[in-house]
Amino acid sequence: MKRIQFKKSTKDELIDIILEKDKVIEKLEKELKKYKNSNTPSSANPHLKNNTADYVASNGAKRGAPRGHKGITRRQIPERKMIVDTDKCPRCYSEDVNDAKVSKKLVEEIPDPVVPEVVETEIHLKKCNNCGLKFIPNHNETPLKGKFGINLMVLVIFIRFLLRGVLRKTASFLEAGFAFKLTPASVNAIIMRVADAAEKEYEDIKIRIHESTKVYVDETSFSVLGINQWVWVFRTESDILLVIRPSRGNNVLEEILGKDYSGTVICDCWRAYNYLSNARLQRCWAHLLRRSEELVETLAGYNFHMKLCEMFEEIKRFNLSNPAEMQRKEKYKEMTRQLKKVVSYYAQYEQLNKTANYIWLNIENWFTCIELEGIEPTNNFAEQAIRETVMVRKIIGAFRSENGKNNYEKLASLIATWQLKGLDIKTQLKETLVKNLCFC
Repeated sequence: MKRIQFKKSTKDELIDIILEKDKVIEKLEKELKKYKNSNTPSSANPHLKNNTADYVASNGAKRGAPRGHKGITRRQIPERKMIVDTDKCPRCYSEDVNDAKVSKKLVEEIPDPVVPEVVETEIHLKKCNNCGLKFIPNHNETPLKGKFGINLMVLVIFIRFLLRGVLRKTASFLEAGFAFKLTPASVNAIIMRVADAAEKEYEDIKIRIHESTKVYVDETSFSVLGINQWVWVFRTESDILLVIRPSRGNNVLEEILGKDYSGTVICDCWRAYNYLSNARLQRCWAHLLRRSEELVETLAGYNFHMKLCEMFEEIKRFNLSNPAEMQRKEKYKEMTRQLKKVVSYYAQYEQLNKTANYIWLNIENWFTCIELEGIEPTNNFAEQAIRETVMVRKIIGAFRSENGKNNYEKLASLIATWQLKGLDIKTQLKETLVKNLCFC
């Protein structure tokens, strides 16, 4: 076979093409890592999931609600009646008309527009002639400072936090829906006043987090005035606390939990958590499995990942068996020994060495969820709690003032805590405002 001879210039062109292709591949891989990495759960990237549009239900599967399901159709009881009728033809204006058909329709409606009202309140500051106490009657619901009422404040917070409305759109919505003209600056002033009123409840959450016996912790970045800061979330069974700090270091853990915190912390493998030397740590298996899943392109990486998946399933099976305390201690030792053997074996492969080292540095903290009852093997609770803040970050991009940052951490913490407890947000928020603004 005759060998083709390339000119030197042609060879150089081929080398340039190959190098350019490698640069493109490297750039695309870097971009992909923003979406597929050990710190990003699959739920955050629905566009990377399989398309299920053409899936067919299995044989015998029934569609619709299960037997006994009562349904959720709203019951509508009419409060007033409207009659749509006429005695004249719209085309020839004849009055010789009669009903061809009469139909009835129930709809739910709101007044248009919902016009705000200006209320003058006469507040009597009383003084007891017996003990000298000065007080305001406890049925007062008018703020002692400012010109905006409690219900308006609650509505602004709902639009801003539950509907994720920015200041400008919040003002536009109030004007369109309630004929109430406010500037974005006034909306911001309302939010600031509500945040100030929520200060005590926010500090109470901090105290409860500090005194908790177990806490799920996570952190994510958030720009403040163009400078990268960190949103930390601390979640217990009944409270969610958000704090935004310039640091991702252990000083935040010391501030919220205390240097001598001796409870259980469920977290990822960020080294700042090692600062809590008196605490028991449970490292997140979801982070670990996402990390090991990136290695499945090689046979050794696939086997390594499957070994870890089997251990994770064993954790779940064991915890469901309701084991005694002694069984938990023995199982903890057994599975820690097993993990050490797995890591030692697969560490010999160069491409797996980084993940193996990731596990080894935290080797005593992967099975705390087995030794201690009621501890989850993943940090999903904290990731779920911080997800709302991630959505807010995508919408607003950054906090443009320190006040905006402080207002957000207070109000977002209170709203998330009330939701976690299953409480009515409107009722709780109104009670907080009345208590702190109307009886100062």
